[in-house]
Amino acid sequence: MTQHPPLLLLTRPKVQSARFAGDFVKRFGSGIAIRTAPVLDIVPRPDPVSLDGFAGLLFTSENGVAALAAVNERRDLPAYCVGERTADAARSVGFRATAAEGTAASMIAHFSADPPKGPLLHLRGEHARVELAEALSAIGIPTEERIVYAQEALPFPPGIAAEIEAAPLTLLPLFSPRSALLVAEWLRGLGGRFALVTMSAAVTASWDGPRPEILIEAERPDAPAMMDGLAAVMGAVGVP
Repeated sequence: MTQHPPLLLLTRPKVQSARFAGDFVKRFGSGIAIRTAPVLDIVPRPDPVSLDGFAGLLFTSENGVAALAAVNERRDLPAYCVGERTADAARSVGFRATAAEGTAASMIAHFSADPPKGPLLHLRGEHARVELAEALSAIGIPTEERIVYAQEALPFPPGIAAEIEAAPLTLLPLFSPRSALLVAEWLRGLGGRFALVTMSAAVTASWDGPRPEILIEAERPDAPAMMDGLAAVMGAVGVP
């Protein structure tokens, strides 16, 4: 009987999954099969977005940066970003960007300590766990929001279910509450063994799929911490 290798299932959009897969192979080698099955398709909105009247821009994802950059050429406003990856994306298209510590809460804390000199604009996706504009406005920092992209759910790709059921273990990193819900729906009722790494307590709480052999929450909400979490679950279940 053919011995199948463990499987790493990546469900982020293609660009992010490809980057994570490359980092995974650099760290752990090529002994684990990698399959990419995006659970969401990022669809930028083509509508114009005016930046008039704002003192700064808020970005909580690379997708927001790309979507705004495609419809507005202005780069004169400072960009306040949720983390370094998003800040790097903003800098790459010409913004002066600073990074918070990876969470909306850290962005709110920053502006509480150092309020901006005018209104802010949050460029976001259709689905968000934290209403950042509402939270900032509630503490006296006028903030508006514009939805600049949609996150459309995708069907489970054919063929991957059989690979999951054949694999001795499927490593499953989950990066957002919505993706956790959608992936759980994909996998509910499916055979197989799963080891989960979640980016936050909110992601963990959203999981209602198959009971995992082990579940570890990342120590920080970023990709390196997710990779550390995969190392921990692999060590715990004996994956070489």
